[in-house]
Parts: sequence; C-alpha cells; structure tokens
Amino acid sequence: MHPGVNLEFGRSAGLSFEESLEAARDAGYAYVEPYVYSETDLRINSHLSLKGASEYHHIHTGAADARGIRERMQRLGLSFSAFDVHSSLLLPQVGVPYLMKAIDLASEVNCPIVMSDEGPLPAEWMPLERGFDILCISLEAVIRYAGPKGVRVAVELHNALTTRPEYLARLLDRFGPGDLGINFDTGNFFLAGNDPVEALKPIAHRVIHVHAKEIPASQLHERGHVTGTRVGVAVGDGVVDFAGVVAVLAAAGFDGTLGVECDTLEQAVRSLPRLRALIGAVA
Repeated sequence: MHPGVNLEFGRSAGLSFEESLEAARDAGYAYVEPYVYSETDLRINSHLSLKGASEYHHIHTGAADARGIRERMQRLGLSFSAFDVHSSLLLPQVGVPYLMKAIDLASEVNCPIVMSDEGPLPAEWMPLERGFDILCISLEAVIRYAGPKGVRVAVELHNALTTRPEYLARLLDRFGPGDLGINFDTGNFFLAGNDPVEALKPIAHRVIHVHAKEIPASQLHERGHVTGTRVGVAVGDGVVDFAGVVAVLAAAGFDGTLGVECDTLEQAVRSLPRLRALIGAVA
C-alpha cells in the first residue's frame, strides 16, 4: 500500500500536466493520477451531432505523445497509479468509445488502471434497474477491450448506482475480480450516506485503487443528499475515518495506491505525511 495523488489539485492553480507532475514530484509523491480527456463527436443523425468539451484536463488522448509522456515520467521518477477518465457509461455510445481511447493510451504509457463512474442517472424517467442494465452493457464492452491491452477497469463509487451497496454488490457478482475492480472513493461513499469503514469490509478484496478524499465538517449537511463531490481537503482535516479505512484495506491484502484527491497543492503536501503514518501503522 502506498500514497499517491490525483493531479486535480492543479486546477485551482491553473497548472499544466507537466507543471502538475513536477509539483507532485516536489511534494514527495511517486504515484500520480491525471484526468484524461477524449474528444466526443457523435453523429446523431444527418444534421445533428453531439460534441463534448472539458473545462480542465491533464491529457488529451487525441493529442498525446505517448513516447514523450513515458520519457517525462521516467525523468521525474514518477509512475501512473491510474487514469481518471470519467464519462457516462449510462450513455454507451458516448462512454464506451471515450474509455476505449483512454485505454489505448494507458496501454502505451504503462498506466495499469482506467477508471470511470456510471455518470448521472436521469431519475426523472430512468429507473435504477434500467440504469443498472445499461451500465452492465457498457462495462461488458469496455472490459472486453481492456483485457488484451493489459489494462484493468475500475468503477468509481460516485453516482446513484455505484454508491448504493446493494447495486455495487450486484455489479461485483456480475463481473469477476479479473474483469472489474473498484476505485474506492472515501469521500463520495461517505457523502452518499454510507459508513466507509463498515461498507468497505465486504468489498475490500475487490478494491484496486483508492481515492483518499477527505470531507470537511462544513459539508456534513450534504450527507445523504448527494452522491459525491469533485475534490476534498487535506487528509486529516475532515471527518472521514481514514485509520479505519486503511486498516480494512490492509486486512484484505490491498497493495495498491491511496491517491489523495484534494483541491490545492498545499493540501496535497500536508496529506502525504499523514497518509504515510496511517499506512505505516498497519504495515
């Protein structure tokens, strides 16, 4: 088990991918997780198309220089823990090709994991059961594509289906450990109304990556009313029981990355010694 950092902290300071990598290295991290974007241009019919855009990302798959990325990571002494590739798997024609592009790049730059959540569920007209079926259709295609490329697929707990333990259990029954893993987002799961420690125990053996997201007390009024938040604060500055989470993961033999997901570089810097201490306590 080792600490890492999601490069989302670069957003608040307007840092580029290269600048975010250097900041993570200088802060003492060895594992990083960038936000990876793929252009969406879906033809709906003869006169209508759907195009996507990103407000902030670190890597654009359509413009990425795989060799240059590998050389840069090697020069800085960094490794990828995962690609953060959020897209809507409830829209298979959008989400599936979106993740496939990221999987192609991950395979080229030695990134072991590509992750996404299911995306927002339109609860006004789509029942949870129907959404679950669509999610499974998308995952079947993505998993089938990722396997031969040596990339693992992880579902992040972030929306109406994946933050419900009963649907998450069904999803893990549907796909075996060699096919689908979990990116356990401590903050999202907590805000959705779950106890991260108790809810983690039956699924810890399926966790292949963690978002160590701390939730400040100021967000407690949102608990049970939302299914997640973009980033958290420094580990130890909030209300999540990280000691309990790390203990459960250690008992399950987890040997992956605990990626700090916070809003600023200063928070990332303060999180590292605290996370190291928690890991050291169960080593």
